[in-house]
Amino acid sequence: MKIKINDISKEGLTIEEKQDAGALDLARDDLKFVTPVSITAFLTRDKDEVYAHVTASGRIEAICGRCLAAYPIDFSKEFDFSYDIKGKTVLDLTEDIRQEIILEYPIKPLCRESCKGLCQVCGKSLNDGDCGHKPDAQKWNEIKKSGN
Repeated sequence: MKIKINDISKEGLTIEEKQDAGALDLARDDLKFVTPVSITAFLTRDKDEVYAHVTASGRIEAICGRCLAAYPIDFSKEFDFSYDIKGKTVLDLTEDIRQEIILEYPIKPLCRESCKGLCQVCGKSLNDGDCGHKPDAQKWNEIKKSGN
């Protein structure tokens, strides 16, 4: 999102854009945007500084870290930036917006807190019911200790 600094009036400037998540390099193996990222920025200028209030939103498809099921996440975040514009004619917010979105990604995506994961014998999702296999007690204790 590039803005010409002279376009920012005393009343401020509002810009709305939809960005492809691929263009912002936001994809991960376990997370991907399934909609464009909607970005709204309100910018104000004060002498040699520009202040930006930005809202970014979209829909993400995540892969659960326990059961490997895909599930949707509605993403919405607001953040503020301040820029020194001495000697500049154009301001590019793209990388700062990208970094703020990435900071909001879940560290370990879970479809739900009570996700039971996969059977370590047959691989069936235990969220769908018991498969009849008994987990190896030592492996089960290791899994519980690691928080998975």
